[in-house]
Amino acid sequence: MGGRGDLAGTIRSDPSLSASTFSHGQSVLTDEQQTKFRTQGYLLVPDALDSIGLERMHAAYEKIRRDTEPAWRRAIADRSGKGVYGHGAAAHVITDLYHYDPLFLDLANNPRIIPILEQVVGPDLQLTEAIGHNHPAGTPAHIEWHRDWPPWSHPTQILKAKVFYYLEEITEDMGAFSVVPGSHTRPDDPPGSTNSFSTEASAVAAPYTDAQLEAMPAMQKLGAPAGTAVIWNVALWHTATANTANRDRKMLAYGYTHFWVKQWEDRTPPEEIIAWADTPQKRQLMGIHAVQGRAAWDRQDVPYLPKHKAIADAKPF
Repeated sequence: MGGRGDLAGTIRSDPSLSASTFSHGQSVLTDEQQTKFRTQGYLLVPDALDSIGLERMHAAYEKIRRDTEPAWRRAIADRSGKGVYGHGAAAHVITDLYHYDPLFLDLANNPRIIPILEQVVGPDLQLTEAIGHNHPAGTPAHIEWHRDWPPWSHPTQILKAKVFYYLEEITEDMGAFSVVPGSHTRPDDPPGSTNSFSTEASAVAAPYTDAQLEAMPAMQKLGAPAGTAVIWNVALWHTATANTANRDRKMLAYGYTHFWVKQWEDRTPPEEIIAWADTPQKRQLMGIHAVQGRAAWDRQDVPYLPKHKAIADAKPF
């Protein structure tokens, strides 16, 4: 992999998203870009953090990473997190970033990314996760080849997408996010995957090594400059290889699915989410609905989106 200039050139040799002006409700992807996402399963978006500020996001993440590092290291030392993703020496994972700083909720509504997601997932977007992920320098891979959700066939939309934001330049030797382009359409899981989405014999779990991860046919390591976002179909085969560089790999991971996937049916959303969702659009993005009537915790000052009110009126409970 070349230097920063080479990386930028590589991204812009794809159907470029860098010159697009995004607004809600518009088609922001060209036919070529839509075809690439549909057939390859991912898109690279340069300068994806410009609306909030790369340096601002980096500083906010670094503070949280430093504050949570002692607890992460204790979990490694006492083996309390052994075998659990994100609790090993090769992955310092911070879940629910909005508990630490509302800036990470603002990023969930990124005006550079949301219109693309509305086009590839659907207009009824809902946030499912906001995670910080640090892969320390000089550590091995922390997960095998796998897919997050099973394949799902629809002519225009997917069931769930994730967005990975690169807070610093990521090169191939840093354990770059790696994919097998087009694998989201395959019915089988990757060989050695511990996921149980497939009933094929190839889905039987097996131990993995860094060498085995690197041997995956047709794999592509997605190195890119700081500020890049990778939007990808969660059915895509993916992993992250060993970080053999002298720098940590730092990124944010956001997940989005459809509004009808209800996550607050039997529990109350965090206070940070209730406070932040002060418009009908934000309310939808946070998965807050009132089909069964507004809950006691719900804000009374934020109206429904018209389509959600129609659903509520049609389903009195």
